[in-house]
Amino acid sequence: MSKRDATLSIVIPTYNERENIGPLLSGIGGALKEAWAYEVIVVDDGSPDGTAEDVRAAAADDPAIRLLERPRKLGLGSAVAAGFSQAGGDYWVMMDADLSHRPQDLPVLVAALANADIVVGSRYVAGGGTLGWPLHRQIISRVAGKVAHLMVGVRARDATSGFAIFRREVVEPLLPSLGLEGFKLLLELLAKAPDARVTEVPITFVERSRGQSKLNLGETFKFIRLCWRLRRRFPDRR
Repeated sequence: MSKRDATLSIVIPTYNERENIGPLLSGIGGALKEAWAYEVIVVDDGSPDGTAEDVRAAAADDPAIRLLERPRKLGLGSAVAAGFSQAGGDYWVMMDADLSHRPQDLPVLVAALANADIVVGSRYVAGGGTLGWPLHRQIISRVAGKVAHLMVGVRARDATSGFAIFRREVVEPLLPSLGLEGFKLLLELLAKAPDARVTEVPITFVERSRGQSKLNLGETFKFIRLCWRLRRRFPDRR
């Protein structure tokens, strides 16, 4: 699957990612420019480190890059949804800004859309994995996946992934209904699109080398609360 006329909209939420955003944008261009027409929508939540300034400078040189600025930190889930609401492409991508999601994996994920509506970049299928992740992060992630399966009935092995591609027609109708709690938007989309064809493609998740992780105990509680809310809404899927 390689079409110049099938546009990708890549949404990247940022908060204090000035050290990473430049290399990420360059990597995306290198991975996609020869095969795909694409746009990158960076949604910045008022980063005090100057992330938006760097994106604005990059956009001045590359019309494929757009900046959506928000006045304060409003959450990753809502940032991705805000970016999707501005997306013009047929296929919507969400990925992190900290280089944990490798741009070189994008073409493989896009190719998998030939037989899927949602493609998950998965750490937990054969060939996937993590680099540099401390043990406690690995445990939290795997337990969260089990919770999502048991409480919500989601069958994807990596339901907490932040790297995924969606067909526009699957996600766009769901945007008004999203609760946008915390940073795990994928879980909610999987739960609310039970008829979507979902496939998982192995990726290597790389622990950030610059900046600070946004994951904290509060986000973990938000994830559990989201599972509970979805469990009550879809009790027959467990």
